[in-house]
Amino acid sequence: MFNHTQLPLRRFISYFPVVTALLAVQLLAFVLLTLMGGSTNPQALLRFGALESTLLQAGEWWRLILPLFLHVGLMHLLVNGFMLYLLGPQLEWLYGRRNFLLLFFMTGIMGNLVLSWLSDTFFTAGADASIYGLFGVYLYLFLFRKGAIDPETGTGIFIFVGLNILFNLVFSQSNFIADLGGLASGMMMAGPLLRMRKPKQR
Repeated sequence: MFNHTQLPLRRFISYFPVVTALLAVQLLAFVLLTLMGGSTNPQALLRFGALESTLLQAGEWWRLILPLFLHVGLMHLLVNGFMLYLLGPQLEWLYGRRNFLLLFFMTGIMGNLVLSWLSDTFFTAGADASIYGLFGVYLYLFLFRKGAIDPETGTGIFIFVGLNILFNLVFSQSNFIADLGGLASGMMMAGPLLRMRKPKQR
């Protein structure tokens, strides 16, 4: 299912321009953030658009979107970048470029909105909610579209997500609320967007 990992870079870029563009913007944002204060510096993160409760309540709505391109530390960037590289191409092919981009942004925004609704104070950055949104799409395909993905891959994703939820519930990761919002919105959007899909663009 993940045959795209064997593609040469040039063909990968040609076949999956949306995933490539998202990865490039995230990398560029990380480099700029590192040069202008550091990716773990709270003030630098705020200048670049990290999601923070009082600023969002003051009307800075763009903080629901910009954090999707910011990451706190190199490991955060590498993990989320790898997951986007692994999960994104198949969905870009299946849903089409426009709908895949919509999935990425809407699941991330919905995750951040859920966090803002259920938490009094928060400070966060990262594409985690969008990544969980992609997991949500895969779960929908596995559970409700039999044959859309192979059983072994679907079972592995199901177990991985379940273990992550259990881990975060045990260790009380407050920002995980956003990830759950992304996961749920991904599952809810997967069916309607699949039915709206236009003919393949390639």
